[in-house]
Order: sequence, then structure tokens, then C-alpha cells
Amino acid sequence: MRKKFCPKCGKATEKFYDNLCSECFLEKISFKDLIPDKISIKVCKYCGRVLWRNKYFNRVNDAVEEILSRLFKKDEIKEVFYEILDGKVSVKIWIRIDDLEKQEEKVSKLAIKSITCKFCFMKSTGYYQAILQVRASKDISSKILKEVEKQINILSKTDELAFISRIEELKNGFNIFIGSKKAALALVKILRRKFDGKIKISRKLGSIKKGKKLYRYTILLSMVNEWGRRSFNQVKKSLR
Repeated sequence: MRKKFCPKCGKATEKFYDNLCSECFLEKISFKDLIPDKISIKVCKYCGRVLWRNKYFNRVNDAVEEILSRLFKKDEIKEVFYEILDGKVSVKIWIRIDDLEKQEEKVSKLAIKSITCKFCFMKSTGYYQAILQVRASKDISSKILKEVEKQINILSKTDELAFISRIEELKNGFNIFIGSKKAALALVKILRRKFDGKIKISRKLGSIKKGKKLYRYTILLSMVNEWGRRSFNQVKKSLR
């Protein structure tokens, strides 16, 4: 078999890769320069949400994975591994071309800027889409409030506006201002099943944004009848 010689290094080889031996070919193939020297993200100082390019993530790792996935879309890149340690992101790239493999590594600085995310800002300014009006006796009110806080915590996992901006305590119950009308409507159904009571829903125009009418909802959950007494079902459920 006639020997071939690499035009770059002069080494004898049996197979060429783009007119080069395997070593010289792999030497010119590199993707680590796609990784920036500094990866910058923003983290909310109140809730811990991570912001990168107008997109929110629950964890720093989720944001870093999104950044790396956008950087490496080449078919030759088979796997990307990373590790976050001491304010740095260590990235390992596994490259495979034809029957050749190569690994590269680069360490980038992880720059984190502390901010107030838009959801925490909205909460701090008293933003709300719905008012949940609970009318009940004192003994039930405290139980309802605990349930409200529990359910809002659950709903906030899938609805970023599911937060309580403020609570007004009244003699016959309280008003809860909720950031998301969707969460408020889901919440009142849960409360009705658990504590019984009557629901009344009304709405009024809050504002118009880009030609779209935005309404604010008032949701009344009444646990007390016209004589100020609870029903047998309400008493039974409150004792559970």
C-alpha cells in the first residue's frame, strides 16, 4: 500500500481527513472558543429567580444549561458537561467527527448580578388582578388563611403571578389581594370544597393594554348565612 504523508507535519498516514493526518486535523478543529470568557446572569435577591436574556429560570444550573445549549448546536458536538464551582463554570466538550474523537475544556467566570425580578417588584408595589373576599367567623378565618398561604405556594410553582400582595383584616373576615386572577379562581374552588360556602364573582375594567381590556376580579367566598350562622356542613368541615 502506498504511503501517504501529511502535508502539514510530514507524518506517514493511511487515511487523510480534509487532506491532513488525524492529529493535524483534530488540532484545527476546536469549539471551545464558542464559550465566552464570562457567563453573566442575574439573580433576584428576594425569590432567587434567575434571569438571562428576558427569560426566567428557577435555578442557576437551569440558566447555564440554556446558555450552553444555545452555544453548541453543531452536529459534531456529541455531549457537553459542565460544573459550577467557586464562581466559575468548567465546561467539557466531547467532539466526534467520522471515526475521530476529541475532548476540549474551558473555564469561564460566572458573573452574578443581584436584582429585583419583575414579579417581586410587582408584588412590592401592590399589584393584583383579583381580590378574594372571605367572609367567615374568626375561628374559621384563621384556618382559611393558612390554607390560602399553602395553596398559593403550590400555585406559584406554575403561575409566576400567584402571590399575595397584601391582606386586609376585617371584623367578618378579610380581603386578599392576589397577583393572578387564574390563581385566585383556582384557589376559591379549593376553599369552597374544603370549607363549604357560597361564591360570587364580579369584575370591572382595570386598564387597556395594547387594545386589550384587562379586568380586575372580585371573588366573594361567604361562609356565613344571612343570620350570621354557619351551616352544619361548615361546622363539620372546620372540625376536621
